Amino acid sequence: MKTVRLLILLSLIAVIGALAIAPAAAQDDMSEFVFAHSGPIRPMDPHSHWYGSTHWMLNLYYDCLIWRAADGNGYVPQAAQSWEAIDDTTWRFHLREGATFHNGEPLDAAAVKWNIDRVRHPVGDIPLYQQWDFVQEVVVVDELTVDILTPQPHAFVEWDVSYNGCELIPPAYFEEVGQEEFNRNPVGSGPYKLVELSENDRYVFEAWDDYHSGRPEVDRVVYQVIPEPSAQVAALLAGQIDMMIGVPVPDRERLEATDGISLVNESSNIMHHYYARVDTDSGAFPETFPEYEPATLDINVRKAITHAFDRHLLAEVHGAAEPRLARVCAHYPEGYADKYADPDIIADWYNPELAKEYLAAAGYAEGEGPTLYLDTPVVGRGGGAKEVAEVAAAMLEDVGFTVDLTVRDASAFAVEVQRSGNNRDLMLATLGCSYAGVTRYYQCDWSAVAYNICNEEWDAVADAIQVTIDTDERLALWEQWWEFYIDYSQTITLFEVTNVMALNTADFAYAPRKDGWMTFRDVQVADM
Repeated sequence: MKTVRLLILLSLIAVIGALAIAPAAAQDDMSEFVFAHSGPIRPMDPHSHWYGSTHWMLNLYYDCLIWRAADGNGYVPQAAQSWEAIDDTTWRFHLREGATFHNGEPLDAAAVKWNIDRVRHPVGDIPLYQQWDFVQEVVVVDELTVDILTPQPHAFVEWDVSYNGCELIPPAYFEEVGQEEFNRNPVGSGPYKLVELSENDRYVFEAWDDYHSGRPEVDRVVYQVIPEPSAQVAALLAGQIDMMIGVPVPDRERLEATDGISLVNESSNIMHHYYARVDTDSGAFPETFPEYEPATLDINVRKAITHAFDRHLLAEVHGAAEPRLARVCAHYPEGYADKYADPDIIADWYNPELAKEYLAAAGYAEGEGPTLYLDTPVVGRGGGAKEVAEVAAAMLEDVGFTVDLTVRDASAFAVEVQRSGNNRDLMLATLGCSYAGVTRYYQCDWSAVAYNICNEEWDAVADAIQVTIDTDERLALWEQWWEFYIDYSQTITLFEVTNVMALNTADFAYAPRKDGWMTFRDVQVADM
């Protein structure tokens, strides 16, 4: 009898063991795409921050009303299947019938209104970024129709509706659990559901069968935080990840030569510039340097600086970049690529003799220009900022400047210079190069730690751009605005950074987005 019981017990254990193993075996058959995220990753409440590299992931998990097209040309539907301007101050969005959040809560007009109003009228001390500050009112027309009203014509409604923080969250669930619990156990509405969250480490998403536009092709997408590029390269070669961005120059040839791995280049939507100090009262400058008068207060000195730079050479030193004169990416019409991204025009802009003439106009004898303090981190986005700064310093010295270069690690630079406004003459500024907000950053009412600029004529052009709906008229205004930008020479644009990515093309196919976002709704299993 004991033997029979033992056999039965062993049989039961075997059955239970087989049942336990079966799901794991099934999971092994699932396609899994792993992306190396440099981190850090911010909270899952999409309205609480504007950190673009976190919103890469959030856009996989949440829907916005609409989204920017991957090729940079226009917009595509998400929660809204169609939309139109009713008049110059009213945009109407038609939502998808039957669309829900992952928990079954309806994604209807009332939910959209709640999301926008939550940010417009925050309750308590929850920090919310004002994604919707251009909105005057949100009107529920019917269950599947919502109007967004602006107080005046607003040229960039579609852009703003698809920007960081546009993601929609379920109102009833959020109000039930609160923000803290929501960040631990969020609920979205996008094509993937979150199945594992190890904060600032590993985020695992699985395809949602009930997504309104169909189940994604890849079963699972993983964002794995790996801060160091060298560790990302090792993980890619070991088959632990499928994609990394910002491949270091020394590793590119080795990765390209590895079977099943390809390098892919696309705009990162990031530019490098040098900010020139144009005032003495912004940021911490007046307390830190009370007796110092920056040479760059003189516009002739700033013009000498911009003409001293050989941008083609600086882009080559960076390792993955294209020279530029204006701070909007070349693939946007507002970037005026035929003028400010044209290689010949940029080559002619490098004019050491003209730079010397501007220094003479500023009152300096030949070869006796002022001292410039230049601050930079060791590494910039996608390449070596230190090496670029060393070459830039040599170019400035060639026309008569004396350069005092200070190089800090990234965290020290951010704290000691960038965020505090402790820039003296020149500092590296790594900025996004989308167009919608650019004109606002140079207006009298814009607060910045690194500079204060107030030019009423320039302000008037910027204001006109914001309210001009006709595209051709608005682009003509942009051309005027760029003339001020180039002449003022406070943001001295160097180059647009190219994102060099390494992809496991043996298993996956992915076309990078023009806006630099690493969101993987469109990743596909490679054809075998």
